[in-house]
Amino acid sequence: MKTVTIKLPENEAKELEEFVKKRNYLSKSEFIRNLIMERLDRNRKEKIGWMILAENSMKKLWNNKKDDEIWSKYL
Repeated sequence: MKTVTIKLPENEAKELEEFVKKRNYLSKSEFIRNLIMERLDRNRKEKIGWMILAENSMKKLWNNKKDDEIWSKYL
């Protein structure tokens, strides 16, 4: 594993410590790691969703009988 260091203002660092203790997380590092992994997974799912949406839109464009009739005259 690699180490990543973040610097927080004192009040935010204290708030993070209290939150981690209150929620019984193993450590601040584990809490932050889980947040990052959750965010990355959410972004990946969102990108996949947009790709599926685009794919469906392209199907509507390319599977168009009217266009097929017009293009068949030229091909």
